[in-house]
Amino acid sequence: MIAPPRLPLAALPTPLQHRPDLGAALGRKAFWVKRDDLTGYSWGGNKVRTIEYLLGDAEAQACDTVVLCGGPTSNFAALMAAACAARGLATIQVSYGTEPDPKPAALAAGEAAGAAIRYTGSPDRARMEDVADALAETLRGQGRRPYPVPRGGATVVGAFGYAHAAGEVRRQLRQVGVDAVTLVIPVGSGGSIAGLLAGFLFNFEGDEKETPLDLELIGVSVSRPPEELREGIDAKARACGAGRSRLANVNCRWELVDGRGAGFNHYDSDDAAFVDDIMRCSGLLIDTTYNGKALRWLCDLLPETNRPILYWHTGGSLAVADRLGTPGHPSPDHKEIK
Repeated sequence: MIAPPRLPLAALPTPLQHRPDLGAALGRKAFWVKRDDLTGYSWGGNKVRTIEYLLGDAEAQACDTVVLCGGPTSNFAALMAAACAARGLATIQVSYGTEPDPKPAALAAGEAAGAAIRYTGSPDRARMEDVADALAETLRGQGRRPYPVPRGGATVVGAFGYAHAAGEVRRQLRQVGVDAVTLVIPVGSGGSIAGLLAGFLFNFEGDEKETPLDLELIGVSVSRPPEELREGIDAKARACGAGRSRLANVNCRWELVDGRGAGFNHYDSDDAAFVDDIMRCSGLLIDTTYNGKALRWLCDLLPETNRPILYWHTGGSLAVADRLGTPGHPSPDHKEIK
């Protein structure tokens, strides 16, 4: 596929950090973190990379309204609303259920950026796409030019952001002398891992002579059963890489594992304690919906390996603020503070 136009938003490259402290807390040896929580635009997080290509494509088609699907806690929706406001595009967010009380930070951030929120009235998250498609059709009948976006921006166009991120991290790994690694990333809608898979399989960077890399790519599904996502991820990756040569110097194997735990956007007291411990020892902000579940799977279920582990931090600061601001959230006594 010909690359869609990119609208530069993120501060790239994001850092690749060697984190033996976090590795020790997780019972692992050589441990690295790709800091896509530090993309440097609005609320930050991994979806800035996706939005760069989605908005680039929307503007190339002279669209005037982005109709996006996203739950009330969607960091992607908040980021898209901010980016659309800066570019003069209207935003309509289709969310499942009814208006929540209290209002999550992500939803408030989207509204502050000018997003209009429409609720499906159903708890079924899959209904959002149907409602968004119908709304887009209504807008076309009114002479508007809508740009529909599914949950998480998980389209072939959106995947280009992470196809190029794969080249970015390959260069960083080469600089630190790592030529074999197990990469773990949380997966919701599947768009980011589809882009990574494309970028590790196909040549997006014109760098086929780079140092060989042996890569095990593991996506931890936090939203849906893995079997519901595998085929779509593979199809998006191949569509994204269509027409490009295969990378002969990268040996990439990938799998999708189940890390849903208590269910999407739900966590128990053990999850909360685990996330709090990680935040205290590392200084990283860890949400319970995506990164907390992926890191817990990594800690509890990833088989022992002598290979370096690379964890891809996807952000989630708004969700962290929501959880810590919840009445009754446990906080240990700081006895040293008088």
